[in-house]
Amino acid sequence: MMDFIQRYSSVLSGIALIAVLYGGYVLFFAPPSEPALTATAAVTAEDQELITLLLSLKNIRLDESLFSDPLFLALKDFGQELVAEPVGRTNPFAPLTGGERRAP
Repeated sequence: MMDFIQRYSSVLSGIALIAVLYGGYVLFFAPPSEPALTATAAVTAEDQELITLLLSLKNIRLDESLFSDPLFLALKDFGQELVAEPVGRTNPFAPLTGGERRAP
């Protein structure tokens, strides 16, 4: 193999040079085949309505005194504490064997 490369090194160098020159031409001088995207979708009435709604939401300001109001402070939290459940198998799709490991 090394003998082949040494014997034809000038030919291989010429082929590599031609490939690099062709790549440079295609990259820098060739005209583009076609533009990437020339048409854009028209804005429908529903799209315009959504944009108007989102822009109106942008102008909403909250009165922060609400959070210091006695009625707000009198509200009670009825949330429930989540209890940690035991963890299942490490890989639920693995075949059932006697020596399965549990996740830490």
